Amino acid sequence: MTTRESIDHDHLLLIGAGPGVGAAIVRRFGREGFSATLLAQDPEKLEQLAEELRGEDIGIDTVVADIADLNSYRTKLETIYREENAPGVIVYNASMMATDDILTSTVEHLRTAYDIDVLGGVVAAQVVAPALREAGRGTILFTGGGFADNPVPVLASLSMGKAGLRSAATLIAEGVGDDNVHAASVTIVGQVKPGTDFDPNNIAEMFWTAHGDVKDQWQTEYRFEGK
Repeated sequence: MTTRESIDHDHLLLIGAGPGVGAAIVRRFGREGFSATLLAQDPEKLEQLAEELRGEDIGIDTVVADIADLNSYRTKLETIYREENAPGVIVYNASMMATDDILTSTVEHLRTAYDIDVLGGVVAAQVVAPALREAGRGTILFTGGGFADNPVPVLASLSMGKAGLRSAATLIAEGVGDDNVHAASVTIVGQVKPGTDFDPNNIAEMFWTAHGDVKDQWQTEYRFEGK
């Protein structure tokens, strides 16, 4: 049985690690004393990012996994968290960026996109939520986007994915909230670009705010509309 001692409350699992929003989230949590595990598909880019963050005195572990292979990805997460403490905070930041069209894309393409954009987040919650619920504490956050509000025809799979991810986050929040676990999506309503109102560092602050909210102020969706 999972016990409270099996949760590392000052550890962040970032799924879909990259140099933009993902790295900014790790840095923001790192300033508060968090260590982090980064999960991504490309081992070279992953290790490069990990070394950069370690150079900033953040404790970093890495996991290489292909989210599109949901069964293998689930097995890898289950294996890790059978052997080690479950993270107190999970951020699902993965998405498949592709230019596509709803009327011409193959079913295989759309299925792969949905697996990465939505189901990978659901799997992560299914694996880690039981430990958080048993501990009576934890945060599960999902990186959403404005395409959920305003679908873009040339980004069909991503638009569907962000809508699906928001719905999944809301359902997960309903499932874990009574156990004092906070789940929510953080919807980025604009184009991420350094040096603008949608700078990754500004967005990361919203993730920290969501994590730190007291229970009677919890939301199932936090909207970042620029700062």
